[in-house]
This record gives sequence, structure tokens and C-alpha cells, in this order.
Amino acid sequence: MEKMRLPSCFKLLPAITGALILICCLSCNEDRTKNKNVRLTDKKSESTTRLFLNYTDSVTKLPLAKLNEAGIISLNRKFTGKLPLAIYNGEQQHDNQNIIVQPYQNNGTESKVKAGVILLVPKFLTDSLLIGDFTRHFGNIEEEKQTIGTTEQPLPVKINVDANTAIKLTFNPGKKLELAHVIMVEVLKYK
Repeated sequence: MEKMRLPSCFKLLPAITGALILICCLSCNEDRTKNKNVRLTDKKSESTTRLFLNYTDSVTKLPLAKLNEAGIISLNRKFTGKLPLAIYNGEQQHDNQNIIVQPYQNNGTESKVKAGVILLVPKFLTDSLLIGDFTRHFGNIEEEKQTIGTTEQPLPVKINVDANTAIKLTFNPGKKLELAHVIMVEVLKYK
């Protein structure tokens, strides 16, 4: 009896099938890795946002006497390695790498604001830091009557934290207020 020979194309069929299965498995794994990286990035920006809100909350809780450079340096030590904080030294440009912190005092002036701290938010944090994050953390925005017409850059909004402290938020224009990206935070102390 003679053995029947299979055509050569049938011999390649198991090899081609195996290669296709391998390619499918690798592409599925690659998609899963990409999705995992996106989720990790979202969690990182969420945790940085939460840390920034906690830092801002800590600044609002500083008493008026400690709302100066020494008080801010002491507070910054608690957030070392968690947030990229830098004290403004008069020469720095907004470098998009650090949160620039500038405390100031209004000694001898008739201003209602006795002291404050300006926080310049870098681009990497601005993209995930929304006005809505502040309203959920600190409370509602104080409604003010607009005394001037429409401007290209929206006027800052204010949240009263307590009777002696407020937060003023400057944000990028063009979005619904709750979804607007915060670019600068100013903590104001009245007493």
C-alpha cells in the first residue's frame, strides 16, 4: 500500500495557525499594558491633586503670625518628596516643574488682607486641578456682582474658608466654571 502524501500547503497550516495565535495574544497583552499605564497616570494625577488640596488646606490653617517665609518653609518640609514646592526668591520664572510659593505681608497698609500666600500651579498639575476640586474640598464659591464688563481672562473666584481666611482661584477661560483648570491659588488672611 502506498502512503498518501499531503500537499505542502497543509504542512504549513499548523505553523501559520500557531503564529496567528501568538500574534493575537501579544496584541491583547500590549493593549492591557497601555490601559494599565493610563490608569496609573490618572491615579498619579489624582493623588497629586489631592496632595495639592491638602497642602492648600494646611496653608489656610496657618495662623496669621506664621504666614511668612519661615512658616511656609516649615510647612514645606512636611510635603518634601510629595509635592515639588519652591519658595519664590524674586528671580524665578514659572518653570512648569515646581509649585512656586510666595508668602507676603501687608504691614502698615489699610488693606483688609493682612497676609497671604500665592501658589503658582505648574502645567502638569493645572491639567488635573479643577475649580470643582476646590469647591468639593473647601465649600461654595462666593457670588460677587461683576463690576466690570466681560474680560478675556475671567476674574478670579473666591471661596471663604472661615471668617478670617479665603481662597482666591485664578483659572483658564473657556470652560464651565466647575471644569475650569486652576492656574493660581491665593490664600488670604484677614485677621
